[in-house]
Formats: sequence, structure tokens, C-alpha cells
Amino acid sequence: MAQHGPIRRFLRVTDGSAAVEFTMLVPAFLGFILFAADTATSYTRQSNLWSVSQQTARIVSRHGLDAEAGARFAEEHMRIGDYTPDVVVTINEADQLVTVVVTADSAELAPFGILSRALADNISVTVSQALEPI
Repeated sequence: MAQHGPIRRFLRVTDGSAAVEFTMLVPAFLGFILFAADTATSYTRQSNLWSVSQQTARIVSRHGLDAEAGARFAEEHMRIGDYTPDVVVTINEADQLVTVVVTADSAELAPFGILSRALADNISVTVSQALEPI
């Protein structure tokens, strides 16, 4: 008795149950694929926000940029299409700290909008770096 593959069996079935099963499973499968893509993209973009925040804090703490130029640097490197997260860079001379705070809309980080329904409205990243002596 010859073995037939699942595609051949699917094509031979004439009662319609295979087509019904197919139409029931495809939306669930596509939903899972979109959710996975949304999650991966959101994680990658959030990781980028974190990385650029660390770079900005390091440059400003080494006196490479002032707070205003540091914020522009971070905004330029964090741009996602037409969207730019809010960036605030502060230099606290008393505590000798540089702090970079980035606030991004979670809907802008998730391209399909599936994951943004589960996340908070905003995602915030805060990085502090010791101010190096001159």
C-alpha cells in the first residue's frame, strides 16, 4: 500500500471538512505569526532605545556634548520612521550625574499594534552615568 503525503490527502478529500479546518486554522496561525513579529520588532526597538541612551549618557559624561546637543544626538539615532521618542538629558553637577530619560509610545514600537494592546501606553528608559572630571 503506497503512502500518500498530507497534500495529496488534502486534495483527495471531497467532503469539505479539510477546507473548513484550513479556514479555521489559517487566521490563528497568521495571528500567531503577526504577534511573534510584533514582539520581536518591539524588543529590538526597545533595545535600540536602551543602547542609544547608554551611548548618549557616556558621551555627555565625558564632556563630548552638552545636555541639549546630547538630546538631539539621541533623538536623531532613535528615530523610527517619522516617529521620534521624547528625550531629556540632564546634567546634575551636585551629584556628578548625567541622566538620559527616553519616553516612547508603545504603539510606535509595535508595527502591527498587537503587542501594544498588552503593553502600557508608554515605555520609558532611564540611564544614569557618573560625570567624569575635567
